[in-house]
Formats: sequence, C-alpha cells, structure tokens
Amino acid sequence: MTFADLCAQVKGLGALREVDQVEVLRRVKPTARPRSAKPQRPALLTALITTDAGTMHPIYRQLADHAGHHLPPQTHSAWTDTVTILHSRYRNP
Repeated sequence: MTFADLCAQVKGLGALREVDQVEVLRRVKPTARPRSAKPQRPALLTALITTDAGTMHPIYRQLADHAGHHLPPQTHSAWTDTVTILHSRYRNP
C-alpha cells in the first residue's frame, strides 16, 4: 500500500506533520507475531507502506529505529527481507 493510499483511507493522516504521522503509525500494532513457537525475527507491519514507486517509504526507518530494529545505511535488502517475511507469515495456505 502506498503512503498516499493510506492517507486517503485514514482521515486526517496526510494533514499531520511527519513527526505526528510517525507517532500514529507507531501506535498501530507494530509487529507481525510468528505463528509458530520457534523464535523468529520480528517484522514491522509498516514495512508494507511504500512510496508511489513501490520502494521503502522513508518513514519506515524512523518506525524501525523506534522499535529497536536499527537498519543499516543501505536498507533496501533489510526492507525487502522484512516484506518477504510478512508475506510468508500472512500468506493463506
């Protein structure tokens, strides 16, 4: 989902300052919980919010940092790994 699509669905989100947008998104259920008992890497659901070009939205870095998932400077592979994890966790059998 693009950030623009999210703003269209969540009334008032687009009118907020970026710091307030981050706070709103931070309060959303922050991680996808694994279905199995075996420990898995936490995956932030906000990774599924993209730019219009389908790339990682800059707000994701702020949310990841806040959740303690400090991303390396080159985040593309870390972000795509998270998106892959989320898709596999929520994929219907």
